[in-house]
Amino acid sequence: MKRNIILFSVLATLAISACGGKKTNDENKQAKLDALKKEIATLQSEASAIEKELNQKSGKPNGKEVEITEIKKGVFQSYIMIEGSADANESTIATPKVPGTIVRVLVQPGASVTAGQVLAQLDNTTISQGRNELQQQLIFVTTLFEKQKRLWEKGVGTEVQYLSVKNQKESLEKSMKTLETQIDMYNIKAPITGTLESVDAKIGQAVAPGIPLFRVMNLSNIKIKADVAESYSKKVKAGDKIKIFFPDLETEIDANISFASKYIDPLNRTFRVETKLPHVDNLKPNMIAKLKIIDYENANTISVSSNCIQTTESGSYVVIAKAQSNAKGDATAFFVAERRTVTAGKSSDGHTEILTGLNVGDLVITTGYQELNNGQAITGGWMSGK
Repeated sequence: MKRNIILFSVLATLAISACGGKKTNDENKQAKLDALKKEIATLQSEASAIEKELNQKSGKPNGKEVEITEIKKGVFQSYIMIEGSADANESTIATPKVPGTIVRVLVQPGASVTAGQVLAQLDNTTISQGRNELQQQLIFVTTLFEKQKRLWEKGVGTEVQYLSVKNQKESLEKSMKTLETQIDMYNIKAPITGTLESVDAKIGQAVAPGIPLFRVMNLSNIKIKADVAESYSKKVKAGDKIKIFFPDLETEIDANISFASKYIDPLNRTFRVETKLPHVDNLKPNMIAKLKIIDYENANTISVSSNCIQTTESGSYVVIAKAQSNAKGDATAFFVAERRTVTAGKSSDGHTEILTGLNVGDLVITTGYQELNNGQAITGGWMSGK
């Protein structure tokens, strides 16, 4: 029993000693941390004093870095942004007029064809044989008619004989024309002049009227079509200026709306607009186009980046850089920030028209304007004027 008590006392003493050692170690670390913080504060204070002394000698305060743009007047346009697609004015398919079997395919994909050109032929053996028989009959009746005509001119024979042979000849000629027309229907022809975009006809293939075998497009006459929400029906009309951007081609062109429908689609509440295009390299039908329809334009106005405009309860403002003079009298020794109240107009494409509040030559801060106070010193670089 006495031995157990002694052992417990020893363990308790060791535990207390360990806790005391840990506490002492933590206190040392805390003291070292406090000393380092004090040293950092001292160094920062010395650095600030040296910087202040240097600024005083140069006459320029140390300011926040910003980017500045000089205000210039220019063109401001407001857009209605919609999406459309390219569409060939002349795009169609060629199909057979009669059922039959293809015996010849005369063209390849990509070939240029003219309207009426034969693209493929169907088997017309049976009807061609009928034409040969009819041709023989027509030759015989024609010979008979010529002889009967000469006799009639000499006064030999009756008028009934002459008219009967003449009627047979004319009837056979009409039958021959009808048969030739029927035979021509066994030719599949190009309906328009253009380029063959697809050829799905194969020799030996059984076809029937309505089956699309060839697609022909005239790529020299492409237009852009798009659907515009009915809310813009008063703003969008034929003749309006429009900018068209093709994302896949990275190309933008200027054009005018050539057609604006007066009909509102009851299903999606939109109306159709179309624009004729000049030649655009590599443009293909159904290619996506981004349309910017100009609904407002001012050729001589001030505009700034919309991000520069800050809004508060008292109104909108931008931050400008205002030149200040130093003790030496330098008029533009340094710049300070100044909040300038403005009246904003329309916004479009990341820019906003400024109706009042800014003048030509003002220096608008475009980067670093956040949390700037009136009179705060600024430094920075220049950007191109707007």
